[in-house]
Amino acid sequence: MEDIDRIPAGPARPTWLQTFALAIAVVLLLRLGIARFLPPANVPAANDLAFWVFPGLVALRWMAWLPEGRQRAARTRRSPCVRIAILLIPGEFIGLCRWLVVTAGGCLSWILRRPPPPRPQGRPIEDRRKGVYDGLMVLNLVSFVPEIPITLMLLSSVQGHLLVHVLVHTAEVLAIVLLLGDRWLVRAGGHVLTRTHLDLRVGARAAARLPIEDIAHAELLDKKTSYRAWCRSHGTVLRETGVISVFDDPNLVLSITPGAALCWTRFQFERSLPRHLFIYVDDPAALIVALEEGKRSPLD
Repeated sequence: MEDIDRIPAGPARPTWLQTFALAIAVVLLLRLGIARFLPPANVPAANDLAFWVFPGLVALRWMAWLPEGRQRAARTRRSPCVRIAILLIPGEFIGLCRWLVVTAGGCLSWILRRPPPPRPQGRPIEDRRKGVYDGLMVLNLVSFVPEIPITLMLLSSVQGHLLVHVLVHTAEVLAIVLLLGDRWLVRAGGHVLTRTHLDLRVGARAAARLPIEDIAHAELLDKKTSYRAWCRSHGTVLRETGVISVFDDPNLVLSITPGAALCWTRFQFERSLPRHLFIYVDDPAALIVALEEGKRSPLD
């Protein structure tokens, strides 16, 4: 198996989810601009150019994986075929596909009323009572659910390819499934402080299990200070940081002891834990006090 703990985090780069969203947005903007400013005779050829923007951006994102892919392929002890797959198939893309499956499974668990998986025994750390997640979830559902019958009526009155209709309705249903699944997973997760570890989990998006002794420092992050501003003021580059939060801006910075061989999971892809971890909790001051008490209290 590959030694994930010894593989550097690499430069900061967008996730595949962000890459696909950016590519779709660029293509839509180009097509709108083409239809607005170019003569109708030139639109078909120009649309072909806009179409190639999507695979172009995805290819650039894939090339950003190659340096880390070479490191992981060189460290694995598996067969040559597995090494080639590790090199050519971005692990982050596989993690994104796994995230989609896990989140859809969360929706199924909600429908079947399955009990959530057990969390470690310890002190729960609230991260949704004062946050905006529940409010945004309601807004998203209110915006998506009525859109389905509206889109059905609009597309039924327009002559078009059947595949386009199927893709549009599939995307709408998938969005609702992911919203409901994410809600179930976020509620089933949550942060827990045990006697020895701080277990962080925000649904299927991100998770980390930090030994208390490896948390060198915990610092409050002012509401007026973004984590990017904090990095600039402390001379920290973004590739040395990570964020564990559902929607809210982080309000706590956890600095990890240098040399600690720890991992964290982001969108179901495991990598080395960065030097600084930005998280959101409802009461960051209380968590700092609890961490200090955990460091001072001897283990039985």
